[in-house]
Amino acid sequence: MKQILTIIFIISFSGLCAQITVTNSDMPSAGDTIRTSISVANENYDFSATGNNYTWDFSGLMPISQRVDTFLSITQTPVSFWPFFITSANLAAKVNPATLLPGLPELEAYRFYNNTGSSFKDVGYGILVTGIPLPLKYNNADMIYKFPMTNGTSHESASGLEVAVPDMGYIMIDRNRSSIVDGWGSLTTPYGTFEVLRLKSTVSEYDSMYIDSLQQGIPLQRNYIEYQWIGKNFGIPLLSATADEVFGTTIVYIDSVRNIDVGIGEKQLAGRFNVFPNPVLDKINFNLNLKKDVLADISLYDMTGNCVYHENAYRLNAGNQQTAIAFNTACTPSGVYIIVLRIDNQLFTSRFVKN
Repeated sequence: MKQILTIIFIISFSGLCAQITVTNSDMPSAGDTIRTSISVANENYDFSATGNNYTWDFSGLMPISQRVDTFLSITQTPVSFWPFFITSANLAAKVNPATLLPGLPELEAYRFYNNTGSSFKDVGYGILVTGIPLPLKYNNADMIYKFPMTNGTSHESASGLEVAVPDMGYIMIDRNRSSIVDGWGSLTTPYGTFEVLRLKSTVSEYDSMYIDSLQQGIPLQRNYIEYQWIGKNFGIPLLSATADEVFGTTIVYIDSVRNIDVGIGEKQLAGRFNVFPNPVLDKINFNLNLKKDVLADISLYDMTGNCVYHENAYRLNAGNQQTAIAFNTACTPSGVYIIVLRIDNQLFTSRFVKN
């Protein structure tokens, strides 16, 4: 009897700890709506840490905003995009163009995917510019996932595009991605605890955007790492952390409805500060009372969680003073933004409107 119970225990325990296998059936489908919270990096968390049967605990993450992603069939997107994507994609989602390239204006835009038994690929974007369809289709689709996905699965992907944008200029993207599943285990977020695979993608990307009105190009070399924790039947990663050398680290995780007014927890928040004047024109002004000179890490996020401005080691002097931060508003569309200052592992946050 003891031997039987021991065997049952071993089988049950092994089932709880065994790594999962992710396939294309675990990806989103048309009609899915998924709520996510957007958070900012906390020095207490090491997103690079991984291993086999590893335990990741990010339960202390606090959201600065939320969004709901809705997935569509290709025929649910504007008919003007069908000729470009209907034979190469089978899924779409409405997005902010800044997810493609920081600085693009707020327009009606869709991201197109192709989900097959062997891979999940980003095919490109479709943007409506004054009613005119602008297909931003990669010359080679960007492979996000390779199936079946298990520990050790790896792949390489090269993609890019170069497209003229009416009344604006042109954009160019040259992207190289190297991905590997480098761990598996248990992930805990404010949403719960789940069995996951951890995917690490190292991306080297050269972006260029030429603005006609400015008569100049804006080149940007981006090197970033995407860490994704992927579970079964959730559609998108349960948590993703993008560590960007230029724009800092942004965290997105599946979540339930939260009271965003609570913002960052009291244990992390040293105090709040207000931006003025609000709305903002070209500078962010705020008052902050400091006991000593500090170097602050400053990030600016739009309401979809995209970091549109980041600066390391910004010097702030001791005392109660007014500080003005200038940022590139020429390519920053009107809307609501969140500014986050990190000082000695304490976070200060405030919302403002940019005209």
